[in-house]
Order: sequence, then structure tokens, then C-alpha cells
Amino acid sequence: MDATLYQPLFLAGVMLFAIGIGGRYLASAGYALQERWHDFMLPLAISVVLVLWIGMRPVSPAFGDTVNYAREYRLMGVTDVPMDWKGEWIWQLFMASCKNSGLSIHVFFTLVEAGYILSVLWAVKRFMPGNPGLGMLFVCASLMFFSFGTNGLRNGLACHIVLLAMGLLFADKYAAAAALSLLAFGIHRSVALPIAATLAGMYLLRNPKHAVYVWIASIGVSLVAGESITGFFASLGFDDRMTSYTDDTNDMEQFSRTGFRWDFLLYSAMPVLMVWYVCVRKAASDSWYNVIAVVYCLCNAFWVMVIRSSFSNRFAYLSWFLYPIVIAYPLINLPVWEDQDRKTGQILLAYCGFTLFMQFFVWS
Repeated sequence: MDATLYQPLFLAGVMLFAIGIGGRYLASAGYALQERWHDFMLPLAISVVLVLWIGMRPVSPAFGDTVNYAREYRLMGVTDVPMDWKGEWIWQLFMASCKNSGLSIHVFFTLVEAGYILSVLWAVKRFMPGNPGLGMLFVCASLMFFSFGTNGLRNGLACHIVLLAMGLLFADKYAAAAALSLLAFGIHRSVALPIAATLAGMYLLRNPKHAVYVWIASIGVSLVAGESITGFFASLGFDDRMTSYTDDTNDMEQFSRTGFRWDFLLYSAMPVLMVWYVCVRKAASDSWYNVIAVVYCLCNAFWVMVIRSSFSNRFAYLSWFLYPIVIAYPLINLPVWEDQDRKTGQILLAYCGFTLFMQFFVWS
């Protein structure tokens, strides 16, 4: 299959599901979100198909860093690749183990996709056990889901493992959550931000309203002193590629324009509005959603302050991986509206439509 057709076909499939399910909710005469046909086996089967389809994709520049990962994998065993114990050593060990086992690059990518997709499916099952199918549809309809499954592999995989760790942590499974957090950190160090934000949301900043204020304040800080803050975080070595991403001399092709990204900010504001409406306006949140809301707002506030970085979408994903959870969790779990099924159908269709608009008209 032509590599350029993968993402359009993926989004078309997601949109068809959204129209079918969203239309059913809009036509519902009662609360239909917990219907039996949303059994876990359906999202599991679809997830396995996606793992195989995306994992066996061709090595093509159409998938961004797929080409670079394939090149690094091919050179392993030909050139000396020292183990960097101060960096993402778990990722390096995983790559080296796959290569030494004689696995092809396509099998390697399939294993990565299995971790990327099945970990978020497991997390959705924990967060939204009553309707994991709908929760997973929101995940797949997220703007960056396909991109970080084929381009930002390490970042996407690490963030989804953190999401699963959050689900275990909220259920008081501290040892398992800690182990997964360390695993994610060993894959991509940048996840130190959502890990720290999760702990802050559980023990320090428990009120989502205050986190929303932090997010709003970050916009003003970024407009006034954004360049200085970007340089400061780059000097800290927060991420292994932070310095190069914040350097304006980088190649600015492929979704990497610099400056204050109002389009990114508009997209990021939608979950913040949901948090405000659910937690403040309706006072309908629970303890799990409070933490999820705080983590999103804090992580996105960090990105807003380094928004001028080239490739700032990589920093945005440190909050965007929570985007579908912030939107879907109250729709499935919380009593926000009397006609919740119809509101869910409206939000689902608007959510998918906004993703298509941003993908094909704003960021194309």
C-alpha cells in the first residue's frame, strides 16, 4: 500500500466509527452509553488489527522518524553502538535485543506498536470500564495518535506507559505504577514531566481550578518571557533533543514552525474548557478526574511556556496524550448532563471533525 494513504485511511475509518456511534447516541431516547455492544472484545480486536497494520507499514519518509529508526536499527551490529546508561537505556536495550534476536525491522515496529496501542487500551479499560470502546475511539480520533505511533515512537510509547501507570497508581497499585514509570523514563526521559505532575496532582495541587489558573498564567508568561524560558529549559537538558529543538537553526519542515503557536494553543484549550466546565461549573468530578485534569493543565502549561520551540509538538504531546482521557472520562463516568448520551454524540462528532479540520486544513 502507498505509504501516503495510511493516515487518510486511518482517519476515514475513525470518522466512520464516530458517525455510526455518535449518530446512535444522538438518536437515543435514553441513556445508552453502557450498552452491551461496547464489550471490551471489540476494541481489543480493532487494536490488534491496528498493531499489525501500522506495525508492518513500509519504511517511508511519509512516516517521519520511521526512516531514522529503521536506519539506526539496520546499523546495529555493523557499527559500535555504546549503551548510554545516562540516557534512554531501556529503549537502547530493547532495540539491541530485537536486533540480536534476528527480528526484522517490521517485527520491531510491530512490537513497538503493540506497546503503544495495547498499553493505552489497558489504561482506557481501567479509566472507563463501563465503555472502553468509546474511550478508545476518542483516543484513536486524537490528532496526534497516528503520528506518535509512526513518527515520535519513543515519546508516544513512553507517554502511553505513563498513562497506564497513572491508572494503576489511582487504584493503589504503587509498585506496579512505579515500575511502569521507570520503564517509561528509560524509554524517553521527557516523561519525567507528566510523572512529576501526577504526583503533584495527587498530593500538592488537588484543585483543578487552580491548575486552570496556572495554565492561563502560563500564556501570559510565555508572551512576555517565552524565549528566555525556552533557553532556560534547554540548558537543563530536560530532554535529549531539547537543545536542538529549541535552536532556530533547525530544519523547519514537517510540522515544526517556530513562534507562538496559536493553532496549537487553540487545540490545547479544548480539554481545559472541559475541565473548567466539569470540575468548576458543574462540580461533577471525582478524585481520579481531578488528578487527570491537573496533570493535563500543568503539562500543557509547560509546553505553552516553550511554545516557540521548533518541533514543539513533541513537548505538546507530554500533555496531549491525556487529551482524549480528559474529554471522554466525564462523558462516560460522570453525571454532567441529563441528556448525556446526546451530548456525548455531539461532542464525539465535534471532536473528530475538529481533528480532521486541524489535520487537513490547518497543519497540512
